[in-house]
Amino acid sequence: MLNTEIEIERLAMAMMERHGAGAAKAAVARLNQMIDRGDRDGMERWACVVSLIHRSQGVGPAFAGSDHSSAPSARPV
Repeated sequence: MLNTEIEIERLAMAMMERHGAGAAKAAVARLNQMIDRGDRDGMERWACVVSLIHRSQGVGPAFAGSDHSSAPSARPV
């Protein structure tokens, strides 16, 4: 089964409408179910849904878009 962009968008929108701020967490739970089942198509589909939800809600990896200037720099020894 091919994962179309429209299918991914519909799933992501439905998850956000149903779960609000918890949509990514709920989608990750579905992704984990697919991993447990060994369902490769499902894994790909839900990984895309999680990614789209993150982008839509403006969240993502901990340092995405952050300014690292406050991080300590390495000093030569």
